Amino acid sequence: MNTIELKKILISKISEIDDNSFLEALNTILDHKTSEAEKNEYKQYNFDLLKAEEDIENGRTYSHEEVKEKVALWKKR
Repeated sequence: MNTIELKKILISKISEIDDNSFLEALNTILDHKTSEAEKNEYKQYNFDLLKAEEDIENGRTYSHEEVKEKVALWKKR
């Protein structure tokens, strides 16, 4: 069973549940999963910023012209 099929099954099952406390518990679980994903994205973003600052400090940069040349080469591929 793939992800799309599983989502459809879960949506169908959830739509049949009338137990409010169960639905609230499920919502808490889903909120936690979402907040964890956001935290991971935030951590990755900060890591990328630190890495970029390190690259700049160590001279690992490209001029605007160098970037334009690289883009032109990529377009030819």
